Amino acid sequence: MRLPAERAMVLYDFDVEASTAGCLDLSGEPLREPFLIDTIAKRLRDRPRPFALAGDWHEVCRVLAGQPSLPVHGMIFHTGRCGSTLLANALSALGHTMVLKEASFFSALAAEALAAPAGHPAVAERIRALRRTCLPPTTPEQTRQVWKFASWNVLAEPVWSAAFPDTPSAFLWRPALEVLESEVASPPMWANGKGNAGFEMFAEGRELIERAGITELTKPQKVSLAAWLTVARKGVELAAAGALVLPFSAIRDDLAGVLRAVCARFGIAVSDAEVQSATGVRRFYSKDPNGTRAFSGTDSHQRPASLAPKVAARVRELAAGLENELTEVGGQVARQR
Repeated sequence: MRLPAERAMVLYDFDVEASTAGCLDLSGEPLREPFLIDTIAKRLRDRPRPFALAGDWHEVCRVLAGQPSLPVHGMIFHTGRCGSTLLANALSALGHTMVLKEASFFSALAAEALAAPAGHPAVAERIRALRRTCLPPTTPEQTRQVWKFASWNVLAEPVWSAAFPDTPSAFLWRPALEVLESEVASPPMWANGKGNAGFEMFAEGRELIERAGITELTKPQKVSLAAWLTVARKGVELAAAGALVLPFSAIRDDLAGVLRAVCARFGIAVSDAEVQSATGVRRFYSKDPNGTRAFSGTDSHQRPASLAPKVAARVRELAAGLENELTEVGGQVARQR
């Protein structure tokens, strides 16, 4: 089987149990949508429907063996609700960088790795094989790619680092209470037990909550807080390994500066004109799939608090140590730049 050269068969799904991969022709798509799933949904509405390829992942890789894939220049990890989508949108707007945003196969492979730590080498090799053939440029301008993960995917960081040991990373974070208040107002699917993530993944955070005696939170709220505590600890570890650590406040107040810093860490050359143009995405709500909804200027930390003051104070106290550590490592990076 030979595929026309003008196709760009991009991996969008991976079934761990069946070891099957799904690829869709995304040629011409700049992947500007906030999540890869949004790009896929838009493409599937096209008429005629785009060409798709699915089957055993070994066979898919064999069929696509002649398809060149882009090198991975950087990986973005984060705590959630911290401006990571806005930053990813700005990176996409540069044009020459293909950004894979919270792809479902990232989560599928992360869940597999976390369920069977002894299988990390095999999972890492699978990731390399899929990247070699199933992640090509979708526009002629693209020369590199950046991966932006769902927040909990950082727990499988050993797999991503094993697959691409020389690829730099960035960790974005936001204070725990702000993230929790945002997720109370608009819960992520995984906090309600949907998708690949589960409460059992956040054992470190659960233990900290139990020690602190915080019993007033609902189950989804406990999941969100446990996830933040566990993910933030991983962010501190990443910083020790050389990751660029950036707070939400920097993204909110100086998106252009953050974009320059991330590009510098990822080895992506950008001009002032490119940065100015790319940061124009902040005029729109970052998670609008159509990219047309104006940003209201009202941030989630300005919303009325949903937690009782005493509970909020205990959450702040519980997270203070990690927040101080992240602030310190972020400050060290800032002084080095």
